[in-house]
Amino acid sequence: MLTLLIKKFKKLCTKLIVACLIIASFTGTVQAKDNQYIKFYTNECQEYMRYQVERVVDTFNVTRQCEVVIRVGEYQGKAGKRIYVNSQKINIPNDIPVRNDGDGKGFYISEWDINLKEAEALTKKLRAQGVNAVLQVSYNESTDLNAAGRISNKSNPYLYISLHHNYFNSDSEGYFAMYNPNDKLSKYVANRLSDSIKDNGMVKQRCNQQNTGYVGELNSIHSGTTPVLLELGFFSNISELEKICSDKYVDYVSTNLSKEIVDILNTDYR
Repeated sequence: MLTLLIKKFKKLCTKLIVACLIIASFTGTVQAKDNQYIKFYTNECQEYMRYQVERVVDTFNVTRQCEVVIRVGEYQGKAGKRIYVNSQKINIPNDIPVRNDGDGKGFYISEWDINLKEAEALTKKLRAQGVNAVLQVSYNESTDLNAAGRISNKSNPYLYISLHHNYFNSDSEGYFAMYNPNDKLSKYVANRLSDSIKDNGMVKQRCNQQNTGYVGELNSIHSGTTPVLLELGFFSNISELEKICSDKYVDYVSTNLSKEIVDILNTDYR
């Protein structure tokens, strides 16, 4: 009799161990982190995938330290982001410096200085409207574009907006927005921001573009933040350079972008 009871007890213990192992295996899959969800969905499901990841982020109690990051595109003194203005007559405000590195190339205007002026104006107007906006500025290569997104992720904003001005031919003109492909929210915000400044009367609107991967800062933004990059005019065009540096253009762009950002936050995020 005692031997029979011992055999039954051993069988019961075996079943309990197997059951515990099965439960443990299911528990392990349920606790997947946000990036593990991405593996199971195709590009056609991108919008659902974003919301799925955001819900997972929320369950891990990730706090938002700010609502919007305004990024000053490039870093101070970047050699390839400047227009030389030797012996040229240009009309620009005093707050845009004309620099000379003493390298024999002469006087130039840096894209970084133009980006900074616009970004400071936009951040100030957002804060005046009650938005918790952070100005992200890079002074050296170590925090350049590829690091910008990773820095922003620590603040976990709703929106990441990077301000740039373009360089191509001397007669190139116009502004446009860039958004991440397969990211409907990024395209939606890019279109709204672009349209909000189309009546500026100084710099024409161009078609918005997908970020095909070469803009590293947008690639590094995590799924809980909507990224957009704005190219607000061509500083390689002297005529357009004078416009985008002007107080009138900066005030118009920062005023209208700030209003649109507040509306986007209230409508789609808050």
